Amino acid sequence: MSPTPTQRRMLELLADGKPHTRRELHALLTDELSGGGAVRRQICEARKIARAQGGEIVCERVIFYRHVRNASAT
Repeated sequence: MSPTPTQRRMLELLADGKPHTRRELHALLTDELSGGGAVRRQICEARKIARAQGGEIVCERVIFYRHVRNASAT
């Protein structure tokens, strides 16, 4: 599964493992993608990519998203 340019930008932002707000993720969307629920839809697809690579994107307190890596992932 290959990420779209938007998903790639999100994964790059989240790659530092620090929490990032929905506003930060929304800023990565292009105008045609920025409608209601767009961040949630893009994160859903980015999660599939992260899982395939041994990671996970978690939502913390419904405010932040963060990419975490499993200890067993290489």
